[in-house]
Amino acid sequence: MQFSFDVRGRSFNKALHWSDPLAFGRRAYFVTMSQPSSLTVEAVQLDDEGLYRCRVDFKNSPTRNFQIRLAVVALYL
Repeated sequence: MQFSFDVRGRSFNKALHWSDPLAFGRRAYFVTMSQPSSLTVEAVQLDDEGLYRCRVDFKNSPTRNFQIRLAVVALYL
């Protein structure tokens, strides 16, 4: 599953967003107005559970990688 938030060569408010239509599609969006910024996924599904990687590339610093495990505890219908 992939989501991309790209600010290369542009301001934050003009960032390019892309969400894999076969995975999150329109259910995922990146929130930059909060501290820290975060990826939000609406209508979480059991198939969303798993290990995710977050990669942050900086212009003048080394790339940072994080792993986040999403556990779906309960689904409300």
